[in-house]
Amino acid sequence: MAIRFLALFQVLIICSTFLHIVLPQNSCNASNIVPKLKQCGFDAIYNLGTSISDTGNSAIDNPSIWQAMFPYGKTINEATGRPSDGLLIIDYIARSADLPLVVPYKNSSALHLSTSRGVNFAYSGAPALSKEALAKKNITLDWAKPSLSVQLGWLDDYFKGYCNNVKGDCTEAVPSSLFMINFGTNDYGYAFSQNQNIEEIKKNGLVSDVVEAIKQALKKIISQGARKVLVFGVALDGCRPISVTMQSANKSATYDRFGCVKDNNDFCNYHNVLLQEGLKELREQHPDVQIVYGDLYNAMQSILDNSQSLGFKSLTEACCDVDVEIKKKAVLFKDKLCGAQGTIVCPKPEEYVFWDNGHCTQKANEQLADWIIQDIFPKFQCNA
Repeated sequence: MAIRFLALFQVLIICSTFLHIVLPQNSCNASNIVPKLKQCGFDAIYNLGTSISDTGNSAIDNPSIWQAMFPYGKTINEATGRPSDGLLIIDYIARSADLPLVVPYKNSSALHLSTSRGVNFAYSGAPALSKEALAKKNITLDWAKPSLSVQLGWLDDYFKGYCNNVKGDCTEAVPSSLFMINFGTNDYGYAFSQNQNIEEIKKNGLVSDVVEAIKQALKKIISQGARKVLVFGVALDGCRPISVTMQSANKSATYDRFGCVKDNNDFCNYHNVLLQEGLKELREQHPDVQIVYGDLYNAMQSILDNSQSLGFKSLTEACCDVDVEIKKKAVLFKDKLCGAQGTIVCPKPEEYVFWDNGHCTQKANEQLADWIIQDIFPKFQCNA
């Protein structure tokens, strides 16, 4: 049964349309996240990843995408390119580390970079594997979004170019910087959207290849001096509205007590187990490097288990969506629904876990970040 997932440094002179891509620092003032990670002494944050941590890169490249426009950003009263009504997990991690919000690479003007402490290379829709590698597994992409290797190239360009030439040797702070990586969901989403099922994906080695790509990326940044790395697993895909919608016509689909699709979540767990095995190998090879697993799976499970006390009333529905008839006609995975004609936005996003059909609300992101922060704090051996 096929399961579905939603699936050269640039100095840019940004027109007024893009000036809001970098969120004002005071936008986090209402957060309940305390600067716990400040005790870890992270000098900067460098992030490689997908839409769950994209703070504006894809919106700068394509200002017509929906996350670049209202109602995205509803809760913070401006569309910043983040695929949510407000802030993302990476934003709360930065605030907890007492660092500025991490600037998007594509919006990295000299002014922004000269005052920033880190760069975000994440890009919505980015796969871990290259377009060519996916094609060998009969997965075709209309156009190649910046894969993990491409983002690594951007990171390399930044350190070799601007980092040395403009800011002075900021590579000296690399050992005390936090490097974050989140990949996997999009590779599987592209596979399942092209009618590959779980057994086919396991057989053709897609999961092991994705994990291997992440391991190789870790080796590269470690060779560049990274000593503190946070690697995220994938969350509970079976709870995303798009997954629930896709399986609604499948009579054999089974659901948990929260209404999430079990097969999807089991597959996510399969990826996470292989990833953690890979991270264990790297820890043994690099005992001087802190390689920490970011457990999004159990962080999301915690939200579901404690949804009532946290104030969530809707666990598997999107706050920003379209009516049922329009949704049935939507071209899945190309039309993310929120922002389309006929969009309906709930009056209280803070009561929803999901903002659109694949991404969390600011409230859920804050709760996820809080769980992650509490979990990783002792693992980075930070001072209590």
